[in-house]
Amino acid sequence: MAKIKHNNFIDTVNSVISGAKNEGVLHLYAEDSFLNGRTLQIEGKQMFHFGTTGYLGLEQDERIKQAAINAIQKFGTQFPLSKTYISNPLYAELEAKIENMYGITPVITKNSTLGHLAVIPTVVRDEDAVILDHQVHWSVQNACQQLKLRGIPVEMIRHNNLNMLEDKIKELTNRNGKIWYMADGVYSMFGDFAPIPELIKLTQKYPQLHLYFDDVHGMSWKGKNGTGYVFDSFNELSNNVLIVTTLSKTFGASGAILICSDGKLREQIKNFGGPLTFSAQLEPASLAAASRSADIHLSPEITVLQNELTERIYYFNSLLENSNVPLIVKNDSPVFFIGTGMPATAYNLTQKLFKEGFFVNPGLYPAVPVKNTGIRITISQHNQKEDIKALADALQFHLPKALEETDNSLEKIQRSFRLETVFNKVKKENTDSGLLQFQFETSIHSIDKELWNSALGGQSVFDWEGMCYLEETFKNNPNPQDNWDFYYCVVKDTDNTPILVTFFTCALWKDDMLLPESISKQLEEKRKSNPLYHTSKVLSMGSLFTEGQHYYCNNQHHLQNKAIKMLLSKVEEVYHDINADMLVLRDFESNNSWNDLLHNQGFVKVDMPEACTVTDNTWATIEDFTKKLSPSFQKTF
Repeated sequence: MAKIKHNNFIDTVNSVISGAKNEGVLHLYAEDSFLNGRTLQIEGKQMFHFGTTGYLGLEQDERIKQAAINAIQKFGTQFPLSKTYISNPLYAELEAKIENMYGITPVITKNSTLGHLAVIPTVVRDEDAVILDHQVHWSVQNACQQLKLRGIPVEMIRHNNLNMLEDKIKELTNRNGKIWYMADGVYSMFGDFAPIPELIKLTQKYPQLHLYFDDVHGMSWKGKNGTGYVFDSFNELSNNVLIVTTLSKTFGASGAILICSDGKLREQIKNFGGPLTFSAQLEPASLAAASRSADIHLSPEITVLQNELTERIYYFNSLLENSNVPLIVKNDSPVFFIGTGMPATAYNLTQKLFKEGFFVNPGLYPAVPVKNTGIRITISQHNQKEDIKALADALQFHLPKALEETDNSLEKIQRSFRLETVFNKVKKENTDSGLLQFQFETSIHSIDKELWNSALGGQSVFDWEGMCYLEETFKNNPNPQDNWDFYYCVVKDTDNTPILVTFFTCALWKDDMLLPESISKQLEEKRKSNPLYHTSKVLSMGSLFTEGQHYYCNNQHHLQNKAIKMLLSKVEEVYHDINADMLVLRDFESNNSWNDLLHNQGFVKVDMPEACTVTDNTWATIEDFTKKLSPSFQKTF
């Protein structure tokens, strides 16, 4: 197998974030000298704040702030000692109040990320297995990387896909240990919930199944005593459920907590849970702030705050209900995700809202799939109804303009997110100037031979005759993996001058093509009995058989970018029509001019394995050639 560069993911994420930063929508600085929660000043402009995760506004509560100030005066800025030796005097008070909230003794950690790093490697044993929801928070996924080093299977399923989850459980039941399913209670981007009633039924059906939830976005605004969405969903927390939630965000302080009804396991985590043993403990100010917030949570006031937030959430929902704004999930969570599909549309719409005076967050890869880019809007206690109404009006006004300016549409968004919503038909001006002609065929025999060879002939096996051979070879075969569909695209101007020529194939690809060799070896063992195990339907430029630059593009033509967008629009239409799992554009030169355009259209750049190039072609016969091979390859040949 070819050596894979494992920094691919880091490079890809860096490229996405850098692009968003260049668009002026990420890595910003608040310029306020005083924060009130309702507004922010960015680059000299005052904006209404619709990006906070402090949904109840407790971070600005005067009682909590004063408690933090008093704690610094009494105990200093920190208590610099491992909690294994001795805890700050404020810990016992906070732990007692959290226990009153839940009826369970908590384990308090510095933050939820360190909490996952402390808990997950401790509770998951070598004989166990883990299944992750595709959208579970990065901090959970990161903590599970340690498990892979111990040889523990870590699988992933599509978001909230219970059928896929059950299939994975069945697949892993032959193991003697536990099967952990890890998910968010409330998902930070789409604002949707984990299907807890259905998950409880699965635990009853499969006793090996244990549930692990990150509920930091469900904390405080939901549940009795603000104990969160997940805890509130259980009549009684059983030993096969663990919850990590937060004392920051909506709670208004800092830190995180583990809620676990298994006292023995709780003590084991506390005794040696990585960061719990070796990291610094919470600062006195954070402990005092959390303790004062716990007082509010234990009082009737928390219900009043929750109801006031719920009223704001319902109000924003009502404003969007009959609009063409593509709200991806409608529920009673304070997180709203407006789908744009393409990053270019998200950047454009975010910039328009910034100019109108509304701070919102673009939801980008890897927090969401790149084709599921959008705008995340959060509603908090700080937002006044007139602010919410103004934001809803701005969304409805600017969204059509952002779609038009980025060659996007509600129909494309609907396909990208597989929405059932039927949007109102929008009267649209005909922007087709007739400057381009698009030829789309499913056989090379429908493409002019001279045109094809002048564009793509002479560089690989995909000249016109080569495509005839491939079409003939990969059809009417007994095995599905040996049958391909072919799609040919030619974009010309009105003078019949080719601007863009390429071809795509639809075929089954192995999911591990770009994964480490060790993973492929494991999967190949399973493919001995199930050849299609972990394969996906992929629509790809070029084919699995061919290599090289699979497209011709006239870079000097003034309609080049329009031709590329026309191609992408058609290919995405095919992708959805054939229900493919992945769309791949491949084998571009490193400095190609498509990069920014493709990123803005919703593609991420990934380095492919290095190709094998034969430079010594001095052999004259097959016998001469085989002599140059190693002994093992001579046998294969």
